[in-house]
This record gives sequence, structure tokens and C-alpha cells, in this order.
Amino acid sequence: MNEPWKDWIPGVLSKNQVKQLCKDGYITNVGNYEDDKEGPIDYSALDLTLTSEGYRMAEGSVKPFGDRYEHFIKQQNLAEKLTADSDGAYKLKRTNTYLFKVKERIGLGNKGARIYGQATAKSTIGRMDVLARLIVDGMDHYEGFDPQGLDAGSGDMYLEITPMTFNVRVKAGISLSQLRLFRGRPADSEIRGEEVYEPLLHVDNSYEMDGSLSVNLQATLISGHDVCAFCANPMKEDDEPIDLWKRKEVDPCPYWKFLMSDNKGRFKITKTNFYILRSKEKISLKQDIAVYCRATDETIGEMRIHYAGFVHPFFGTERRDDQQGTPLMFEVRGHDVDVSLKDGEKMARLIFYRMSEACERGRISYNEQTLQLSNIFADWPDEIEVGDDGSMKRAELPKK
Repeated sequence: MNEPWKDWIPGVLSKNQVKQLCKDGYITNVGNYEDDKEGPIDYSALDLTLTSEGYRMAEGSVKPFGDRYEHFIKQQNLAEKLTADSDGAYKLKRTNTYLFKVKERIGLGNKGARIYGQATAKSTIGRMDVLARLIVDGMDHYEGFDPQGLDAGSGDMYLEITPMTFNVRVKAGISLSQLRLFRGRPADSEIRGEEVYEPLLHVDNSYEMDGSLSVNLQATLISGHDVCAFCANPMKEDDEPIDLWKRKEVDPCPYWKFLMSDNKGRFKITKTNFYILRSKEKISLKQDIAVYCRATDETIGEMRIHYAGFVHPFFGTERRDDQQGTPLMFEVRGHDVDVSLKDGEKMARLIFYRMSEACERGRISYNEQTLQLSNIFADWPDEIEVGDDGSMKRAELPKK
């Protein structure tokens, strides 16, 4: 039996290594994986795609419990089979939880490969305030797997999806989540220390070099307006859903507000609202380094902080504007009380991993972002009218 992984050093698997696992049947049902331009494998992660098998969780989210997930799916008191719209898409209402089977399957557990997995929602999805958490059959926790858990499962995977702010639609074949694969335990591939952070993180000298990210509340100019954060306008129950497979098509103005910090330089996170902010630090990664961004505390100060998406090798490099590094976006949701943030407050910590092998340069998503929405939304129009509350509409231009 072909066992390519025996020659791999511990670390995040590269595109070529994941391709090899697909070729040898350790990961199955991966379509078009040889295509470097349009295929599902990025520098350091594999896109996971939805099937048409979807359910509404009638009693809410059900935590993975280390057994076969199909056991409870078939129990009508926990999951209700979804019916597609006429075009094959599925409507998901905000604050409801859904479950979709994933097309790809994992079969590494009993083959001695010692391959581990770590998953996250894609950046495009996290910035829509859609929670998308992977469930691997046999595991007792979300967002990953280990060889022992795989031995107890079937190789099937599911994605638990909860839209929080917007009604959305999904369909078979789209990807909401990514899976990063490791040779050996992820913790064994971590690299840390100021000697690691210094060439990869670009920060003001007044900030401590400890691998953490802080919030940037300074203004950036968007369509002629000073902005430090975006705040979502929550949908009503009967509002038309947003299709999560669209790219650069949806007008952002009805869905978002422009906000700025107050005259003391502080920014208010209002309970139940969803915000997008950016990091003060900028990142530029080498070809053999990958990053995972973890909130310092998921519920700091009664707010949920998240960063969706993996940071791949080459991120923040070779920018067309010649700037050094690119900031990351924070997805922040207020909870039970309002919170006041100050500029430079620590929000997250970066985990740096070595790659099992160096990557070859290719496409990079969000490489030149400053403060940016999900790429489902179109670019901001040149002229925007902004109300006192930050709400927006396209400016009415004079007729010629």
C-alpha cells in the first residue's frame, strides 16, 4: 500500500501533500482536486462542499458525542429533513440551526497515517455572521479530528450552520468551511517566540511583540467617509435571503452601517449587534508558515470575537501597493451588555505553524484588504449618503 506520509515531517500539509492523499484514496469524493486554479485545495487547506442532504435541527444544536451522527439524524424529534426551493437551493432562517452532510469523506483513522484535522468557516462566511462548525463522525468536539476519533466513526462529515444576522440560502456544491490537515498533532507543529513574530508581524514599536492582535479604531477612508467599523443591519424574518454562492453581486448599502469611534477614541459594541473590525497588526507570511487566529477569549467583556478562515502562506506579500503586510478582520458580536473598546485593545492571538513542506505561490484571497466585507458583497459605490446612525444608501447623482 502506498504510504506517502511516512516521508513527511510534522507540520501543516501543503497543497501537493493533500493532493497525494486524495490520489491515494485517504480522502475521497474530492472533486477537481488536480486543478490548481479552480480546485478545492488551497495552500494549506481543503474546501469542504455541501451535499443536498440537509436538516433543520428542531431542538437546536446537538454537540458531537463520539458516535455515528446518522443515529440521531434519523430521529424526527431532533432533525427535520429540508425541502429545496425550485432551483435546488435551501433557505436558512436567521437564528435557526441546520445540518448538512459534507460531500468529502475522511478515511485516515485506521491506516496509521497519524493525520490530524482542524477546521474553520471560510472568511467569506464568517463575515456574513454565519456560524459554520464541522462535525466529524466519531469525534466528541467540533472543528477537527484525530486518528483515534476517526477509528470510532465512518469517515462522514457534517456541517452545522447557524445564520445569526441574515437569512441566507445554500445549495449543494458550495463551500462554507475549510479543513486543514496536519502530519502529527497540531501542537507539535507550533512555532513561537519574538524571533518568529518579528519578520511576520508588522506593528508600531509601542506594541508588545507577543503574537497577539489588537483592534484598530483609527479611521480609514471609504467612499469619502471616515470609517473604523462596519455594523450589520439585522434582517427581519420575512426578508429575502442572501445567496451564499454569489461573488461581488450583492449591494452592501442596505445591509451595513459605517461607524467611527467617539471623540475619546473608544468604540461601543452594542448587545446583539454584529461588527467587522480590523487588526492594528499586519501580517506577511513566508512560503513555509501557516497561521490560525484564535480569540483571546471567545467571550471577552460580554462579546464574542471570532476570526473565520485560515491564514495561508504568502498572505500579505507582494501587494500591488507595495505595503508590507495585511490586517486581519475580526467578527464581533455583542452579548447581554454593551461594551466599550479602546484602540489597541488585544482581541486575538495568532498560532504560527510550520508547513510540512514549503508551498508554491498561487492565488491569495483578501490579500490587499484594509477594512473589508465578505466578497459576497459588491464594492462600495463611489458616492454614498450616510445618515446620522451610520445607515447608508447610494447617492442620487445629478442627471446629465
